[in-house]
Formats: sequence, structure tokens, C-alpha cells
Amino acid sequence: MSLPAGRSADVAIIGGGIVGTATAAFLARAGARVTLYERTAIAAGASGRNSGVIQQPHDPVLAGLYHESLAAYRALDVISGAALALDAEPVGLLHVGRDLRVVEGIAEGWRIADPLTRPEVLAGDELCRLEPALADDLVACRLHIGYPVAPAAATLAFAAAAGRAGATFVVGEAARPVIHDGVAAAVEVGGVVHPMGAVVIAAGPWTPALVDPHGEWRPILPIWGVVAQMALADAPRHVMEEAGIDIEPDGGGKAVAGSGSDDGIEFSLVTAGGISSLGSTFVAAEPHPAELIDRIRARGSRYVPGLASAPLVAVRSCARPVSLDGRPLVGAVPWLDRAFVAAGNGPWGISTGPATARMVADVVLGNDSSVPPTLAPERFGRTV
Repeated sequence: MSLPAGRSADVAIIGGGIVGTATAAFLARAGARVTLYERTAIAAGASGRNSGVIQQPHDPVLAGLYHESLAAYRALDVISGAALALDAEPVGLLHVGRDLRVVEGIAEGWRIADPLTRPEVLAGDELCRLEPALADDLVACRLHIGYPVAPAAATLAFAAAAGRAGATFVVGEAARPVIHDGVAAAVEVGGVVHPMGAVVIAAGPWTPALVDPHGEWRPILPIWGVVAQMALADAPRHVMEEAGIDIEPDGGGKAVAGSGSDDGIEFSLVTAGGISSLGSTFVAAEPHPAELIDRIRARGSRYVPGLASAPLVAVRSCARPVSLDGRPLVGAVPWLDRAFVAAGNGPWGISTGPATARMVADVVLGNDSSVPPTLAPERFGRTV
């Protein structure tokens, strides 16, 4: 597959996260001349500062993206020789809490949405035997999902694949699309204009500002997360989440992120490579991470008491790109020619990003039928 007739094969991608690097890989493999621009470092944002788990969302639209993305990671392992080395089976996820009715409701919801996740309710000695590190008064819903990975590993794996396919990376300089008469015909980098056949904007929460510098089109907002890396002895094997944590689309066109907690802090725990990532926050304003560590640790120790005294290794924060309905925007910018957008994956970046990237790559290559209406950018209209 190649770019539509009459269009230069040069494609600029702005953004070096999971969506940008995977888009670079798919386009370069298809024969496009790809240059990826990243203003700081590959995986510098949410794609490298996440909790480190490839996880199935409950939302059916996002779940489809997850399954395709998981297959893309496995294909990457085959092509490049264990780029991520994902296990054959997930480690499992535990939704933990103290209200049996809430946990039973989670299990029932998953039975309806996807019985293959094998939801089961656990409590008492059975839960203690499964995960001895948990507090002894908890109940849990176990799901057969969750693949822990080092936070930046997925993005770096696709960046390496893009490089092998011939993509060029320009890191350390900001790029912006140059628009003349409704056409994104170039990118400007350091005052130099580079003509392009297409421009893909995959800059996470900063995508709308690049698409619409006037500030009127803002379907993606930053929701800030702070994660503490802990050296937790005898860490749980399962991925952990507080029962009732709400990071899913609500089904009514509104994104919900962490609304179960008054202070914006929700418990989650993922262990990969001997380090446990404890989180997280869901706040609109950029936080001061050091000021939140004690509260994040206190909330986590309600569920895993050992977290109260576990040594702190590092703290990281990032702005998750959350769209107004919780689902990514993928495809052509409605009012611009040769401009494309792929962003808004929210907390599901590494879980759904490769599928998002494949879709936008298909659109750049002329296959507009690849994107369903539920993900098309025009669902948010145009106000500029």
C-alpha cells in the first residue's frame, strides 16, 4: 500500500509516544518516507511514565483496540526477537475493596461484557492464599487480564521497529504543522520549513493546540497522574486496582477518570522487573509529585500494608491525553487537507495505542474505511 496518487511520500509525525512511534513503524513498513519529531525524548510523556501494564478496558470500543494492540505486540516479538517478551497468559488483575456488593457488581459487569476474562469473586482465606501481601479484610474480583511491562518498553520497542523500517527520528526540537489555505503542507522545526505530503499529529494532550493554535477546538484534555516506584518485598503477582476506580468512558459521551475519590487519588499497583509502580492520581491541574507521595502511599497501604514502609525508588508524573468521551481521535482533521490526528487514548495508551496507530496509518495511505465513527475526529465537530 502507498500514499494516494499525487501526494509526496514524505510523512511527518509529531509526537514520540506509543501512538507516534507505532504509526512511524506502520507507515515506514508501507514504504512512506517517515520523519518523527519529538521535542524532548522518545516515551517522555504518558507512554513512558505509565504504571506499566497492557490491560483490557471494559468499554467495548476500547477493548477492540486492546485486542488488536496485543496482537501487534506479539507480532513485534516475533519480528524482532522478543521485543517485549510478553507472557503467553496474563498475570491476572484484582479489583480489591471492602464492599462485597461493589466487587460482585464488577464481576457481573465483566461476565456480561466479556466472559473470557473469567471474572470470579474471592475473599477470606482463598484471597489470602492467592495474594498474601493483601490486607486480610478485603474482597476482590479477579480477571484473567493484565500484562505487566516496564513503563517505556512498549514505546521503545515500536521506535526500534520504526527505525529498522527506515523511519528518521528528530529528537530535541519542537515541530508544528505549517498550514496554508487549509492544507498542512509542511512542518516547521527550529525556524526551518520542511515540505511534507502528510502530517500526523500524535502529541498526546498537546495535540489540539497543534491542530488549532487559536484554542477553540479542545476535545482532548490533560489528566495528570503521579506514580511512585517502590521496592516492595514480596510484592503481589497480580495487577491491583481499587474496586470502583473509574477510568472508563461512561457510555454517554463523557470521559470519567478517577471519580471515585474526593482527592483524585486511586489505588493501583503493578510490579514489573522487581519494581512496584504504586498510583495514581487523576487531577486536571499539574501536580507537585513530591507533595502527593505520602497520600499515595497511605491509600496504597490500606490494601497492601507493606507499602507503608517500602523504600521509595522514584516518582514520575505525566499528563494523560483524555478525550471528552474517553475514546481516541483517529483520522483526518475535518477542516484541513493532509493533516491527521491520532491521540486521546487516556490511561489506555500502551494498551490501545498500536491499534490507533495502525488505523491512522491506513487513513494516511488512503484507506478511510479503517476508522469507525466512534473514533473519527469529526464527532467533536469544528469550531474554528
